[in-house]
Amino acid sequence: MPHTAWLHLSSKIAWDMNRECAISKQTWNSLWAMLLFLVSMVEAQVAIGIAMPQNQLVAGEAALVKCTITNQTGSNLLLSNSGQLPWLEVNVTRSGGQPATQSQRPNPAPVQIPAGQAVAKTIDLNSLYNIREAGTYRVSVFVRTGDNENAYSSNSILFHTITLRPDWSSKFSIAGTKDTREFRMMNFTSNKQTMIYVQVIDSKTGNSLQTLNLGKALLFRKPQAAIDKQQIMHVLYLATPEFFLYARIDNKGRYLGRDLYTPGAGGDPSLMTFADGSVKVASGIKFDADAALKQKSKIRKLSDRPRYTYN
Repeated sequence: MPHTAWLHLSSKIAWDMNRECAISKQTWNSLWAMLLFLVSMVEAQVAIGIAMPQNQLVAGEAALVKCTITNQTGSNLLLSNSGQLPWLEVNVTRSGGQPATQSQRPNPAPVQIPAGQAVAKTIDLNSLYNIREAGTYRVSVFVRTGDNENAYSSNSILFHTITLRPDWSSKFSIAGTKDTREFRMMNFTSNKQTMIYVQVIDSKTGNSLQTLNLGKALLFRKPQAAIDKQQIMHVLYLATPEFFLYARIDNKGRYLGRDLYTPGAGGDPSLMTFADGSVKVASGIKFDADAALKQKSKIRKLSDRPRYTYN
């Protein structure tokens, strides 16, 4: 029974009992507390909680929400779409309560949750809503069960999206089209940590097509960026006191991979653009994790020394 019907029924029962017989105030309070407890038990049959790894995002960055659904009904629970209505809905509003622009509705696959167990689902809000503009947003989730007879709501989370001024940028044209895009590299410091970001911008609209968080950076060495003839962006920055991180991103914002470099005989590694349009790391030494692990395994521990030595 929907929890609204329980509330109506409980109120009617309590009113009729109060009208038909004179009961003490203490008895009335006890009865009302018991009815509210029954209602809360109905409402708690499906518990939904959401969480975000961070509540301050760079515009266009993946806005990940982890939704955990716990089945407390006492029997197995099947969540599936009914007609045009999905069993899971995501609600995003802007500051002031205005709905954010929805790009598409979710179409979740059916989920079976055993009694007393929980499932978790991660949702990227960018796939459902246009939240690429800077601003303050609030997100909540609700789940429909039993042919939409009941709907259960989650907690709500407030989060913010911000825009950053680029430390480096370069525009380029997409081959065979009239489209123009722009690579940007930015840094953002939060909680005493500085992160390096890369964006691919649609020059016509100014909107971010993709925003990537490359990771932590130490800024006492200036980050470097360059574009090669294949319109691949190369980024090199100091990630730790020992290692420079070298990353590549294509013109659609896809992450192509990364390598670690250490300073070489010529000093710190740096990006160099050659006459053929290629971009490479110069001066540094590429770190080989497998070789380092093998070398470490060859180093004998102090405990490996013989207990006694003889002349």
